[in-house]
Amino acid sequence: MLNIITLFSMKKFTLLSIVAVCFWAIAVNAQDEKLQKLEAKVEAAKAKVEKADAKIYSADSLITEGKRIMQDASVDIRALEAEQKQMEKAHFNEIKPLEKKLRSKDKDEVNSAKAEIKESENKFKEEVKQWNAKYKEALKVYENGQKMVAKGEENMKKAKGEKKLAEDALKEAQKAYEKASKTK
Repeated sequence: MLNIITLFSMKKFTLLSIVAVCFWAIAVNAQDEKLQKLEAKVEAAKAKVEKADAKIYSADSLITEGKRIMQDASVDIRALEAEQKQMEKAHFNEIKPLEKKLRSKDKDEVNSAKAEIKESENKFKEEVKQWNAKYKEALKVYENGQKMVAKGEENMKKAKGEKKLAEDALKEAQKAYEKASKTK
């Protein structure tokens, strides 16, 4: 009879051992799944940080290109302003002797001077019109550069905020993963 009780005890012990091993295997499997999920969170957070870095790089490129465009346009504007001064000086030098002819006693010379002044004025107006078109275009290019810089700075501000959030999320995910890894 003692053998039967011992046999029963052994069967119970074996059965309990098997059940314990099964529960342990399930717990280990659940722990591995938890670690895999936490590892996936860490990888996702790293991807977000990289995405934010790419946005920062893009914004920086916009700022750099905008500043380069503004610099080029600024050089063009200064050249156009110098050209304007040259045009005005040349026009003044062309008109000055003609105005002296207007004071002449000879009517033919006066009429000739008036015609030449009118022709010179028309020519100057046409030159000014062409100059204005070039100047407006240069200003437009400069303003486009300013817009690019402003847009880049705005994007940079957003991207830096996103990066900070992504880095914080990454730190949290790494801490959770390390904590779970140590308890395994």
